[in-house]
Amino acid sequence: MVSTELCRNFVFRGRCGYASCCFLHDEAARQQVKPPAAEPPNKSVATSSLWRAEETMPDASANKMPASIRYLLDGESVQRNPYLKEFSGAPWLPRLLAAPACSRLFNVQGKRLRKELTEAFGLLHACKRALKKLQESLESTHDEGRGVTIVDLCCGKGFSSLVLACSMPQANVLAVDRNAKMDLSHFNVCENLRFQHMDLESPKLATDLAATLDGSSLVLLVGVHLCGMLSIYATRLFKQMTCPSALILAPCCLDKRLPGIKERARRLRLNPYTYWCLTLLMEELPICRRELLQDDDVWSERNSFILGVKSG
Repeated sequence: MVSTELCRNFVFRGRCGYASCCFLHDEAARQQVKPPAAEPPNKSVATSSLWRAEETMPDASANKMPASIRYLLDGESVQRNPYLKEFSGAPWLPRLLAAPACSRLFNVQGKRLRKELTEAFGLLHACKRALKKLQESLESTHDEGRGVTIVDLCCGKGFSSLVLACSMPQANVLAVDRNAKMDLSHFNVCENLRFQHMDLESPKLATDLAATLDGSSLVLLVGVHLCGMLSIYATRLFKQMTCPSALILAPCCLDKRLPGIKERARRLRLNPYTYWCLTLLMEELPICRRELLQDDDVWSERNSFILGVKSG
């Protein structure tokens, strides 16, 4: 049985593609009901939902912003999340947006960008908390990070390193990773940020790092989402530090080299990640001032920070 109605695919696309379609495919009838072609947009009006009619059109540099940044700055998340709000109002943000190398760094999916930013600012606030504890232990002050070296272990593309360097311009930020072939041209935006090729799993890391840090009065070792054994290597490095130092560690998933952690967590009816963080805090850190923080403003399921502080 053939319907008296026109095929919608045929009307809008000019073809159907279904051999068994029971609707009409009449060209003359299609021309009578075909919707008119859309008029081209007025070029004098901004077509992006980012810019409302009453606002001034952005300059050329703003148009070069990655879409993920534009949507972030114009969206609701910067009002709901304090870390994203802090990022949107950072005095150094225009400098980063004007740098082509940073545009490549920010050109990621929106959800991933928000996750990376909240992790970086969560780390920044954890660093300031650890630094305050370290200064209290030494009865000293290092205004705005002066004389402090922050070592970002397994830095990857250096998202957190960049935020730390911009937010603490008086501190020196050393990003280390075993991958020496990454494009880190965005590091040139900050004079206090540099990269060093180092492997966290190397037995010589403590010696090599001590030579690199010669003259630093305070050292903050940071590691964001270090998977499995990498978190243990970070705690071991912290134990070997002879100068006043702090560890700010955000553990990540477990690997196959640590099968017992998940099994013990299951027997205790605990979340494996929570049990893993507690294990690192109580068993791997030396006797020092230590604490475990859960930061709900970090948009990640793994949003805990382990802090350890020792005066030498």
